[in-house]
Amino acid sequence: MKTRKMQGAVLLFGLLALVACDQDGTGLLTDDLTPEEVQELVVLEDESSMSVALELVTVSDEVAGPSAVGAAQVGRGHHMQAQLRFAAAREALQAGDRRRALEEARSGRRLLVRALLAFGGPDAIDALIERIEDLSLTDVDDDDVFVDPAAVADALGRLADVARDRLAANDMIGGGERALLGEQIARYHRGQSDRRGDVHPDRARLAVALAETAVDLAERIIAAEDVAVRDAVTDVADHQNRWLAHAKRMLNRAQMALENGNHARAVHFAQHAHWSALKAVILPGGITEAEIEDMIALADELFAQADEVVGDDSPELEQKLLQRAARLIEIGKTRLEEGHKRGLAALWRASVICAWLVG
Repeated sequence: MKTRKMQGAVLLFGLLALVACDQDGTGLLTDDLTPEEVQELVVLEDESSMSVALELVTVSDEVAGPSAVGAAQVGRGHHMQAQLRFAAAREALQAGDRRRALEEARSGRRLLVRALLAFGGPDAIDALIERIEDLSLTDVDDDDVFVDPAAVADALGRLADVARDRLAANDMIGGGERALLGEQIARYHRGQSDRRGDVHPDRARLAVALAETAVDLAERIIAAEDVAVRDAVTDVADHQNRWLAHAKRMLNRAQMALENGNHARAVHFAQHAHWSALKAVILPGGITEAEIEDMIALADELFAQADEVVGDDSPELEQKLLQRAARLIEIGKTRLEEGHKRGLAALWRASVICAWLVG
């Protein structure tokens, strides 16, 4: 199997971005830029990719745990400065100063990471990287959500690797900055081959419906937990309440975007709500073997129920979703067997799909 360094998808991905930017008149082809740097510059041209990074931190502020007022004020100050940096980066790009544009954009993301640290501590940065790791598991045939999903998954996987390496080297800000760039790249490439920057309304409605199911499923799981077990772990209730609140606020943004016809935005925040609901279910302190067993059992049980409901005469969408759930369960179990605990995310996505199919 080829390693990420040997794969050519991200190179093609970067070259396509270069061509697109050159056709738009920005002249990126004249600079000595790596494909990764080109991706960063392309993101700058998309205002929505800037806004999702800012909004992610805004929601983290809204659901921040108990902390000193001073820390929250520091976080908001970093957030405001980040907005100014992003604006400066766009101005530099328009003026043709691409190196300065890269530096300003990176500075803006580092400021947002500092804001996240103020609101949620180191756990918030680790969660940010986890999110990109989970996004890198995107189905390669998921072309109704991403333009060239295989290339997107590869690019996000590379960024997640760099982020983890920096975190291991005690560079928390640098690691978080790379993960936040991953968020922006994911938002920029929402869409389809013939609808770059947008998705079909039906796909957006499905994403929001699945997010609603994810939040509901998380609430039911938490309500059914053994109270004594929960109380044995420090700050469990606070952890679950904050992540559920985070999921609900992201879901609200997705619902509002759907109502306003902003379909790519709706999908982006719906999937954030979906993932945040999983974070609410997983207890703080790392994924345990018991949680892995519980998630496997949940996915298998819900799949069995969905398999009984969905038949040959069911709508094509439902049949495809059941097939996707089966594939996600296989992926999740394989990754867990290989020692990659992030395989839990694939099992969660399958569980949510099946819960939606069961109704």
